[in-house]
Amino acid sequence: MWSAAVGTLVREHGQPWHPVDDAAIVGWSIPALVAEVLRRGVPLTEAEVVTRLHRDVGAVLRRGMPWRPGARHLLAALHHSGIPLALVSATHSVVVDAVVASAPADVFTVVVAGDGPGRPKPSPDPYLHAAEALAVDPRQCVAVEDSPTGVRAALAAGTQTVTMDPTVELLADLVDHPRLRRVDGLDAVGRLVLGVHAW
Repeated sequence: MWSAAVGTLVREHGQPWHPVDDAAIVGWSIPALVAEVLRRGVPLTEAEVVTRLHRDVGAVLRRGMPWRPGARHLLAALHHSGIPLALVSATHSVVVDAVVASAPADVFTVVVAGDGPGRPKPSPDPYLHAAEALAVDPRQCVAVEDSPTGVRAALAAGTQTVTMDPTVELLADLVDHPRLRRVDGLDAVGRLVLGVHAW
């Protein structure tokens, strides 16, 4: 979605964009995507690019959320088990609101978006804010992340952290972190969060 939004914006301003470009930016952070748009000669400010990308991705998500298989079921199961859930995202509210709207009803007790108060990821602030709003110790939380920036933020906040995306390239100082686990899929995430297997 993000690569498609970048490609659309670049082409609208008369610059070339090819399928290989889509593949090259998969998994990039939002600041990196914005920098790429500007590098391609799009005559907008950084803030304008950020707003446009979030608007376009939010519009796509409102038409249909591409959930991972089993993700909605896992959220509902954790919610029904009495585990409070927070959605902590680096993306802006226009995107986060679309995610919340397509999730099972009322599963998220707390929602923290990237355009909220405090410093964004990789600062620990978003996770610390979520833990405070949930009235829990961050050290008792499990964060599920899909980017190096998010992993760094979650670990800095003190959470146990899980990444299940094999494409996530972790920096050397994170690979062997004692509070970080790589898992193969959502079933493993569920087992960790529910405490079936000890951390």
